[in-house]
Amino acid sequence: MPALTWNGEAGPGCRWPRALGPGSVLGLFAPAHTFDRREMERGAAVLKSWGLEVRIPKGLFRRRGYLAGDDQSRLGLFAELMEDPEVDGLMAVRGGYGCQRLLPFLAGRWRAWPAKPIFGFSDLTALHLARLAASGVIGFHGPVLVSLGKSDPRRSADRLSRSDLKKTLLSGKPAGGWTFSERQALRPGRAVGPLLGGNLTLVTALLASPWRPDFEGAILMLEEVDEAPYRLDRLLVTLRQSPVWSRAAALVLGRFSDCGPKSEIRRLLREAADDFPGRPVIWGAPFGHLSRNRLFPLGALAVLEA
Repeated sequence: MPALTWNGEAGPGCRWPRALGPGSVLGLFAPAHTFDRREMERGAAVLKSWGLEVRIPKGLFRRRGYLAGDDQSRLGLFAELMEDPEVDGLMAVRGGYGCQRLLPFLAGRWRAWPAKPIFGFSDLTALHLARLAASGVIGFHGPVLVSLGKSDPRRSADRLSRSDLKKTLLSGKPAGGWTFSERQALRPGRAVGPLLGGNLTLVTALLASPWRPDFEGAILMLEEVDEAPYRLDRLLVTLRQSPVWSRAAALVLGRFSDCGPKSEIRRLLREAADDFPGRPVIWGAPFGHLSRNRLFPLGALAVLEA
């Protein structure tokens, strides 16, 4: 049976962040889009029910247009939590857009900061990858706070996503991988390499930047949401014409939610897989937007058996 597994070993040049546990203090930060306060409070209540303490810093509810405050205020709030010795880890309230704007200000600070775990996905791809490139600290691609607050543990997809997140928060060790059906293996093969990637738009946006880590031998993880088929096509073509595509050892495609007719999405993903010759490809992996978003560690060494 096809499987993607990781056993706690870090990828080349990478290192694990500090482990969390019951009673750990999780700082909330908003590096990107504005958010609904009630959804934030529901997510915080879930974390507290798991035995974690939640730190809500002053300035979290600032607004500047569609951003959760101007660049300097969002940067300052993030730096405050990273430097606070009482804060053990950080969770993003939501993604959206805005993290990429902070990267030039963060470039010289990553190495000086403690290796606190950061949780989030979507726009957080920019922070995870930039931190990996600068300091090698592994980040956790998984639910943001508002999606945790909206999830329903009675649904199996939400229950698994919550379970992965809870395990990582309370034990410091993420769940060790996923299995797939045979039909999810678009191309057979075996690959060993670090898990890298995240949101397709952000991976593509970082291609020409100095904040992109080395994708040599990587298992490339991709997901997307709310892109029309032609825009999804453009993103995939841009990535396929970059060195990242030729250097990756394997391709794992997650959820591509609200991106148009399913038949059209399948056609575009199959076309991308056909342009990834001689290397294993999986699709329909359980990560991305909406209900199915299982956590995985960006920078961890993993094995893909397709």
